Amino acid sequence: MTTDRSTSSWPSRFEWGLILAFWGTIALLSAGQELFDDGMRGLHWGAVGREVIEYGIWALVTPLLFRFVEAFPVERSTWTRAVPLYLGVALVTSIGIDLSEDVVVAGFDPSSYPPIGPIQQILGFWFMDELVTYVVVLTVGFARTYYRQKQEQQEEAERLEERAESLEAQLTEARLEALRMQLNPHFLFNTLHAVSTLVDRDPGGVRRMIARLSELLRHVLDEDAPQEVPLSEELDFLDDYLEIQTIRFQGDLDTEIDVPTELHEAQVPNLILQPIVENAIKHGASQVRGKGRIEIRGRREDDRLILSVTDNGPGLSEPEEEGLGLRNVRARLQELYGDDQSLHLESASDEGTRATLELPYHSSTSLYTAEGILEPQDQSTIPAASAE
Repeated sequence: MTTDRSTSSWPSRFEWGLILAFWGTIALLSAGQELFDDGMRGLHWGAVGREVIEYGIWALVTPLLFRFVEAFPVERSTWTRAVPLYLGVALVTSIGIDLSEDVVVAGFDPSSYPPIGPIQQILGFWFMDELVTYVVVLTVGFARTYYRQKQEQQEEAERLEERAESLEAQLTEARLEALRMQLNPHFLFNTLHAVSTLVDRDPGGVRRMIARLSELLRHVLDEDAPQEVPLSEELDFLDDYLEIQTIRFQGDLDTEIDVPTELHEAQVPNLILQPIVENAIKHGASQVRGKGRIEIRGRREDDRLILSVTDNGPGLSEPEEEGLGLRNVRARLQELYGDDQSLHLESASDEGTRATLELPYHSSTSLYTAEGILEPQDQSTIPAASAE
């Protein structure tokens, strides 16, 4: 993961302290050396002042160079532009500091101003000491930037690990809730009772329904299931679930799935539709007299995948508190896609309730997470929630 350099900052208070301590120490040592030498030749405070001013200027310039290194990194793709820039800044900085020293020192001691002009000083390479100092500061800046990037990468890795652990714990709870709902005695007893009525008149149907129930439970118990699956796989599971529900309601439940085949490769969260459909059956289709109806439709709008589940129930008469299943669905969507998703419940135009799920459209070659589009990688298991 590339470090986001937009988060780069000025040196911290601790770094400022190190910078001032370093250059202060260098200034004191240099000034002490000048005093010692002058003591042999006669005290000359102008030379001492020059040392203090020179390293004081470097103390102010050092944070600017650190910021410059962060803002213009030397990378394989940018070195042809970065190297000339660094050379230009090197000359400007070293020459500027060299000439600034003369001007500042001359303000205190006019007799100390060099006997030649600035042009002659530049042509005479009087700035070489400052150029060497610039290279040293630049090297420290590169080391600092490298350390900061490694530190940020480590912190990001720790955040991702914490997020993965939180997500795994949350979705493990969702898996247990889904399993609890699927093993709900009322659900199983009604399903088995419906199957038992077919034993004499439709043995083939009995075998088919037992197979559907087996597939449904096996899917829910699959600990190696990925976070996202193709929409086709999600619809296959939904077929098994709806066939069981159809038998449970003894023919009083009609279902329709209308999703274009070109959308079947789209990636969706594993078992994301089942809790929404279960919510539609429980609070919608099962509450009507006569036949209940569930419609699942899908479409694509630009880079968005739109999935809707509509029932013919009584609709949303007033805001109701969502059950654990839908809350877990929203939590899973937030963890996977951040704010780039939505789940909206509303009364349908004619009757019933429509739940609309909106996701970023992507295939298995570009998996989507809250951090953005990622290349395929080994994913943590993310099971589904169940509606209440």
